[in-house]
Amino acid sequence: MTDMQYSKHMDKHDRPYKCGAEGCEKLPGFTYSGGLLRHEREVHGKHGGPKNSFNCQYPNCKRHTGKGFSRLENLNEHLRRVHTQNGAPSGAEGETDDAASDGPSAGQKRKREPEDAEGVDLREEFKRVKQENDELRRQVQAQNQQTVLLLQKINTLQGALQQQQQQPRVAPQAQMAPASMI
Repeated sequence: MTDMQYSKHMDKHDRPYKCGAEGCEKLPGFTYSGGLLRHEREVHGKHGGPKNSFNCQYPNCKRHTGKGFSRLENLNEHLRRVHTQNGAPSGAEGETDDAASDGPSAGQKRKREPEDAEGVDLREEFKRVKQENDELRRQVQAQNQQTVLLLQKINTLQGALQQQQQQPRVAPQAQMAPASMI
């Protein structure tokens, strides 16, 4: 492991990028500087503030208007955790509490999500490219099998040609015309 790889690995444990804003003292910090920048932009309105806001579709949810979510993945996670019961919509359109809306429950880790709203599109593109790659591999394998068969046929024909060339040739004898015809 190189020094750079080791340093990056240790950053995951040490979380060296800390937010200095009041109220963020208890945050564990961030692994990458980009994570801290995103936090400052989305939570504290620094660096131009949040890009877009994604609001919850349920009218009585506190995230329906106002703050909303800065990332589509966070909205989807909110919908899954707060507004579904065992994978099915719960129909609960009542006001949600802060703990349910703002983060994972105590003792649960937040799932790692793509860095941007295009993460879902990237996964779909990855699947498509993988399927295309698998199909191309299958085609190459079929062509390789055809090539092997053709090479075997060529070898067989070359062997037969060599045998034919190695056989002594008997010169065709010209038939002599009978003496009476001369």
